[in-house]
Amino acid sequence: MRSEDIKQHANFQAKGFGRSMVVTSDNSVLFLYSFKAGQAMTEHTHPFSNEYLTVIEGEAVISVGVESVLAFPSQVIFVPREARHAIYNRGKKPLLVTGFMTPKP
Repeated sequence: MRSEDIKQHANFQAKGFGRSMVVTSDNSVLFLYSFKAGQAMTEHTHPFSNEYLTVIEGEAVISVGVESVLAFPSQVIFVPREARHAIYNRGKKPLLVTGFMTPKP
């Protein structure tokens, strides 16, 4: 068994968002994405992996395809493989979002 304090993996960057690998296995990986106010992850795709995004702290605008949602702590957003998606910290406080990807990219 492995136990992790997810917030201990926060990795805020001066320019752009931060990303930390929290745990990994043969077929999946859990990342923590860290955003200061106004920072964003630009639109991109994962050709072979599904991703589950969970807001841990803060407020995010998460876009998947042509849809966007304002997401708060404990909300989970499913991103199917090949779907264009982006994350934006629209709040004034830090934003922490986990990204669980399977299969592992």
